[in-house]
Amino acid sequence: MTEPLHIRNMKLNYSESSFHQFVTKIFYKENLFLLRTLLNALLDLQRSRMGITSKIFNRSLFIDLNESKKKTVIVLFTKITLMKKIILLLLLAPISVFAQNSISYKINYGRDLENDGLKIQLLYEKVEASDSTIFFYNNNSWGETDLFNSIQVRNEDNQNYSFKLNKDEHQIIVYHPKTKHVSFTYRIKQDFPEPDYKTTFRPIIHNQYFHILGYSLFVVPEYFVNDDFNEKMDVTIEWVGFPEDFKIHNTYDSETKIQKLNVRLWEELFHSVFVGGDYRIYRFDHHNKPIYFAVRDTWTNGFTDDFLVSNFKKAIISQRDFWKDYSQDYFTAILTPTVTQEDSLFKGNNLAGSAVKNGFTLQATNNPFNNKQIYIYTLHHELMHHWIGGKIQNKYKELNYWFSEGFTDYYTHKNRLRIKDITIQEWVDFFNNEIMAVHWNNSKRNIPNYEIAEGFWKSRDISNVPYKRGAIFAFWLDNQILIKSNGTKSLDDLMNDLLEKCIKENVKFSDELLIDLATNYLDINTFPFFQKHIINGEDVDLLNEKWIEGFEFSLIDSIPQLKLTSTESINYIVETTK
Repeated sequence: MTEPLHIRNMKLNYSESSFHQFVTKIFYKENLFLLRTLLNALLDLQRSRMGITSKIFNRSLFIDLNESKKKTVIVLFTKITLMKKIILLLLLAPISVFAQNSISYKINYGRDLENDGLKIQLLYEKVEASDSTIFFYNNNSWGETDLFNSIQVRNEDNQNYSFKLNKDEHQIIVYHPKTKHVSFTYRIKQDFPEPDYKTTFRPIIHNQYFHILGYSLFVVPEYFVNDDFNEKMDVTIEWVGFPEDFKIHNTYDSETKIQKLNVRLWEELFHSVFVGGDYRIYRFDHHNKPIYFAVRDTWTNGFTDDFLVSNFKKAIISQRDFWKDYSQDYFTAILTPTVTQEDSLFKGNNLAGSAVKNGFTLQATNNPFNNKQIYIYTLHHELMHHWIGGKIQNKYKELNYWFSEGFTDYYTHKNRLRIKDITIQEWVDFFNNEIMAVHWNNSKRNIPNYEIAEGFWKSRDISNVPYKRGAIFAFWLDNQILIKSNGTKSLDDLMNDLLEKCIKENVKFSDELLIDLATNYLDINTFPFFQKHIINGEDVDLLNEKWIEGFEFSLIDSIPQLKLTSTESINYIVETTK
C-alpha cells in the first residue's frame, strides 16, 4: 500500500536532514511511484515559489521571458535536473551493488573426481548487459605458482561460450551472448603427481576426498579484485549430488549442502579451506560456541584420534582463556595427510600448518616418524595466529612478520608453560634449540627487515629470520616489563591492550603502535633498540642485557644460550591485570 505523500507541506531544503531521510525512505522501499511523485512535486514547488506559471515551460513561450526570468528558469532546470540525477543514482546504487556483489557456485560431485575434477558452475549477474566478462583466478599464491594448471574450462560444458585464459594477468576472459546473466562451468583438478610431501597449498583431489584452499577454488569477477572494491560479497555455495557419507566440511560450516556467506574477498573467501570425503568430524563446545576437528586416514606412531583431538581441545581452550576472547562463533582445525606410508622409506617428518579464516589447516606426512611434539607445537602456533596476525592484523604484511610470526612463536611455548603442558626447563630447552641455535646458525640472520619482505617466499633461510628475530625481541620486551613492574605486569598485559585497541578502534598492527603501547609499561624509549635489532637486523647483546632473576645468558659454541640460575624464585608467568 502506497503511503500518502505530503510534499507541499514539507519545508524543502536540499541540505536538511529531514529531506534526506525522506528520500532515503523512498529508496529503501524501492517505491517508483513515490519517486515519480517526488520529482513532479519538486518541479511544481519550485515553479510556485518563483511565481512562474506552467506556461513558461512551453518551449515556444520561453523567448517571451525577460533576461532575468530566463536565467531564473535555466537555474531552476539545472537544479531540478541535478536533483533528478542524484535521486536516480541513489535509487539505482543499492540495486547495482546488490547485483554486482552477489555470486553463486554450484559444486558438483562426480564418481571420477581424479580425472574429471570438481565441476563448478558459476552464476553472476552484472549491472549492464555485455558480450564479454573478465574473471579473476589467482595464478600465484602462498608460494605456489602456475595455478592455472589446475583449472579447466571445457567446450562441452559451455555451449555458446568461448574463453581466453591469460595466466600472466590472472584473467579468464569469457565471451558470451549479450546478457547481464553470466553462467559458465569450470573444473578444478589436481595438477601434481603423488607422493609429494612438499606440496601443500595446491588443490588435492581424489575420488575419496578433496582438499582445496579458497583462492584456488573460486573464480571471481575481476571487478571484485579492483583496488577500490572493499565491500562484502554475498556468496552462495551449493554442493550438488554428493553422497551422504561424503562429508562436506570447511572453515565456514560443517555438513551443510547450501551455504550462504557474507564475506570479503581476500581475507575471508580466498583465505579459507574446503574439504570433503572420508573425513571424521569431531565437535565440542566452549562458552556455547562450536569447535570442530576434521581428520582423515589412519595415522601411525600414536597419532590416535583421541590424541589429536584432546591436544587440539587443550590448546584452543587455553588460548581463548588467555585472551579472554570467546567471540568466535565457528572454528575448525583440519588435518590431512600429504603422504601415507607404513614403512620407513621416507626417513623424516614434514608438517605444515596455516591459519585461515575461522580455523587452520594442517598437512603432514603420515609415517613411523610422526612426531607428537611437532604436532603439538604446530597446534599452538597456528591457533595463536587467530589473534596475532588475525585479529591483530599486520598493516604492512611481510614487513611486520617479525611480529606476527615471531611473537606467535614466543607465545606458542609460553602458553604451553602457562598451562603446565611443559616444564620451565623444557621451555628453556626449546628457546635454546629452536630459537637461539637456529637463528645463530642462519647465515641470513642479520639481513635488514626490508629484505625479509622481498625474500620471504623465496628462501627458507630468509623466511626463518622473522620467527626467531621476533621471538628474541618478545623475550627481551617481556623481561623489561617484568623488571620495571617488579613482577606484577608482563608482555601479556601489553598484548591484551594491543588486541583491545585493534578491535575497538579498528586499527591494524604497526611498529609505531607497539612502541607507543610499550611506553605505558616502561620508562625507557624502546625505539632505538627496536630500530637497531628489528629493522637493521643487528644481533642483540644478550649476555649484557638485563633479565629477571633466574635467567641469564652464556656463550656455548659461540651461540648465546639461556640458562636457569634458579627455578625456585623465578617469576616468569604472572596473571594479567586485565
